[in-house]
Amino acid sequence: MMRTILVGCMAAFLLSGCVTNTMTGRSQLMIVSEEAAINKSASLYSSMISAFDKEQKLSQDSATNQRVLNITNRLVERAVLYKPEAQKWQWQVSVVVSDQINAFCMAGGKMAVYTGLLEKVQPTDDELAQVMGHEIAHALANHTAEKMSVDLLTKIAVATATVAIAASGNGTQQQNNDTVRTANQLAILAGSAFVTLPNSRNAETEADKLGIEIAAQAGYDPASAITLWEKMMAATGNNSKADFLSTHPSPPNRIAALNALQAPMQTLYQSRLPVYQHYQPTYAYVKSNTNDWLTNSSNVRVIDENKANLQDPPTIAPGEAMAFYSSAFESFKAGTLDLTCETCGLQFYFNQKDLKTLLSKQDWRGLAYKVIHLNYKFDLSFYYLAQAAYGMHNPAAGDIYMARARELAQTAQYGCASAKMIKCGEISFDPSPQTSTP
Repeated sequence: MMRTILVGCMAAFLLSGCVTNTMTGRSQLMIVSEEAAINKSASLYSSMISAFDKEQKLSQDSATNQRVLNITNRLVERAVLYKPEAQKWQWQVSVVVSDQINAFCMAGGKMAVYTGLLEKVQPTDDELAQVMGHEIAHALANHTAEKMSVDLLTKIAVATATVAIAASGNGTQQQNNDTVRTANQLAILAGSAFVTLPNSRNAETEADKLGIEIAAQAGYDPASAITLWEKMMAATGNNSKADFLSTHPSPPNRIAALNALQAPMQTLYQSRLPVYQHYQPTYAYVKSNTNDWLTNSSNVRVIDENKANLQDPPTIAPGEAMAFYSSAFESFKAGTLDLTCETCGLQFYFNQKDLKTLLSKQDWRGLAYKVIHLNYKFDLSFYYLAQAAYGMHNPAAGDIYMARARELAQTAQYGCASAKMIKCGEISFDPSPQTSTP
């Protein structure tokens, strides 16, 4: 009986922890909140930097420090447009003196670059931007909280199995007490899940895709992502295509995936390049580990030559957040997206609350991504796509999706009026102010 209860609790815990990332559209296990991951990362980062400082392993090379700071801040200026709440993060970057070819960005924007990467790979500014864009993408996509959640679930699963064994009555009383004690210790470890665990291969692939776009947005050449990994292969001697059981895709596979993104990323890069011909940052999001009070102060405001007062960062409403490139999202914007799954009704049913919440919050990007992810062929699906398109000031696409919603509403199979579980509620498919362009 006890074992059944424990297994049932584990299943409910797992189901309740799976959410769709409204910035990427991917479903993530999210038992640990992003806020908790940011707090944990800040604490760990502070301890790490303090230890590096005591060991005199923080770079004192002002030119190197400034180079990393400038590139990173330029990236963050564009990165926060994809995730407006990231404007409030206490972004920080440090250059660590170490032979390791490494860089990282924790939740909340806590970053570091190792001199081993700078010296052994010798990246150009464009190539270093690809490294830091990739790391920033990990933070934007909430990968720290995700891997902490996976680690937490693993520990809880072990603890649950351990308690179940003890509850079965097998073994001596002392053995059962030892078993429960072990479970309690695992639970304590789970509460402080490791921030420094490696990211999953899916997360690494996602960060490659998002990172190259962040760099292109900041005026760094996407072609440098290819040359970077060619240099990385030469520096590490890793040129194998095998990535089985590896948390990182192999360099050749990464290069192939990045090559496939070159066309859309080059278009974006070329459109942004003129901005950076005479670039001056308007807001310094990132602080460094130097002793300079100005560069080390949090979220330094930079004085615009044309203004007497300090300039505040731009305010970005959640509904105005930019969307990362994907073929599905491009189809959505063009009004050509089709939803094809006819057996996804149950999944849609369980996600109705999220869809309504996204609609009420006017999180148009999140709403579109959610519908794309569900892929359910249904009148309400196209209604939500229409509202997302209207909200993103794309009335042509919105009209197309509303017409599709009305068409499906007339059918018994794809209309909410005749559905057993999914009800229309207050939504109407007749022409009205509700469905007109905002």
